Amino acid sequence: MNGSHLPDETAIESEATELANRLRRGELPVATAPDPLAPGDQCHYVTPVRFGRRRADQYGHVVLTSGWLKFRGTLDLSVSWSEIAKVHRAAREIVVSLEDSRRLLRFSCHSELEAARGVVIAQYLAQSARLHTADPLAAFHHAAL
Repeated sequence: MNGSHLPDETAIESEATELANRLRRGELPVATAPDPLAPGDQCHYVTPVRFGRRRADQYGHVVLTSGWLKFRGTLDLSVSWSEIAKVHRAAREIVVSLEDSRRLLRFSCHSELEAARGVVIAQYLAQSARLHTADPLAAFHHAAL
């Protein structure tokens, strides 16, 4: 820890690695969603954020569920995990790249640690969605409908 009592980058990376290890063991965290979810959808992470990079940014919460990345504020946004190409952290920001788009979604968290936790969980959920949609039996079932 540095003198400001904030976690340093090494501590943040250590916690992110431990969280990723828990996710690989199937230990997905459960959080209370701010709004009701669709049947079968489960909330795994909620954190207050600022959405965007302008003075007119929206304030609200990022909600990571088993099926969606959601922003809940004065403006609501929902993106399915299969639409997400990449998730990474830039300091206190969760940065989301969408498939087939140059658009980036930026969610500024209160701390780098909150952003790191959100990124690890979002990466896991996006990867899980890609693996599920890459399942040849699922593709066959869809084609047969």
